[in-house]
Amino acid sequence: MQSLIKFLLLITFSYSFAQINGQKIDSIGVDVLDASYTVFNNVLIKKSNNKTFSYENISLGEVASVDIINSQEIVLFYHDFNTVVILDNQLNLIQSVAFQETISFAKKGITNTLWVFNTDKNKLELYDYKSKKITFSSQVITDFEPLEMESGFNYVRLKGKNKILVFDQYLNLTESKIQQKNH
Repeated sequence: MQSLIKFLLLITFSYSFAQINGQKIDSIGVDVLDASYTVFNNVLIKKSNNKTFSYENISLGEVASVDIINSQEIVLFYHDFNTVVILDNQLNLIQSVAFQETISFAKKGITNTLWVFNTDKNKLELYDYKSKKITFSSQVITDFEPLEMESGFNYVRLKGKNKILVFDQYLNLTESKIQQKNH
């Protein structure tokens, strides 16, 4: 009987431990004001000067990416619903943008804009979320599947399997590099 109780306790403890370790934690990074950001169980958490802020939107699914390049306009991208959420520095909602077309990536651009990769059109676009218009659009990108997108305020870099494409703030292709494979 004692063996059975020990076995049941071991199973219960193992299951509980697996649940704790099974929780998804992604460290996003630190912004220019030294605040740290993490996503824990699909909740964005910001820790700054002994204050903690959080944002969660369970109706949009999982957070696909978080962009903290501008700590006053934090960008969360929810891939499942083609939706971008823009938050202020205390993680209050500024605006939510639901795209009609399929978006693979979304990053913060200059004031009131987002860099987005439109998968349906195979184009990189600069979207003004205040006027709800595309201000610039790249040429159709052919023979290239972006796997990752990096950006600053004046550039966008798309990384593919064997190639990197760099665009300027007007979405002109400025550089195309073939990545060397490591042996």
